[in-house]
Amino acid sequence: MAFQLLSDGSTFAYSNVENPKVCYMHGWGRDSQDFINIIELFPGIALDLPGFGKSKSLENSMSPFEYAAYLNDIIPPEINTLVGHSFGGRVAVHLSFLRPINNLVLIGVPLLRNTPKKSFVNKLSIFKNLNKFGLVSSAKVESIKNKTGSFDYRNSEGVMRETLVKAVNDDMEDKLSSIKSNVKLLWGENDMDVPVTIAEKSQKLISNSELTIIPNQGHNMLRSNPNSIFEVLKSL
Repeated sequence: MAFQLLSDGSTFAYSNVENPKVCYMHGWGRDSQDFINIIELFPGIALDLPGFGKSKSLENSMSPFEYAAYLNDIIPPEINTLVGHSFGGRVAVHLSFLRPINNLVLIGVPLLRNTPKKSFVNKLSIFKNLNKFGLVSSAKVESIKNKTGSFDYRNSEGVMRETLVKAVNDDMEDKLSSIKSNVKLLWGENDMDVPVTIAEKSQKLISNSELTIIPNQGHNMLRSNPNSIFEVLKSL
């Protein structure tokens, strides 16, 4: 499998076929190596998304749509199938509106917003308001975020944290019914990050979609169960 630099001069990818038809996009904090077992079974190109892996760090934060618009200019024109895990799936959906994409394979993708616990929202809101009046320091507000925010949020900072916030706030619900691609939703039965209920609700909104739930698998099943993804790709 060849490691290559794409036309922008800063985004890296692995590819094991000329003129790839399939493009793999990893999740938050991950890289193209998540697809190393899958790409051997179903050849294509696996990206290190900008800001991750060997690709150049981001200078400015990017929304999932901005990722899609950027990638649209640099990935091979022959690509007609996008495979996206989690964050990468968000980008894939946006990209499907920018170029003809026959197939979308979405693995544990937060297509709908998972409402945070009310207690956390209320607590954070109170501390933000107190901060406005100088009654609580900005450091205290940040401490609350770090203690109660997600693992990804706590482990991101600067531009990448801003990018993560844009992704979390990317409401895709209104876009799902407009997807023209053939959509395969693939979910781990025990996914705690993006529960199966999200997949079930999303499927009802996507006209040409099929949901496959993999038993005894969680959110990060790319390496532990590549065959399940291969079977879906074979069925396209």
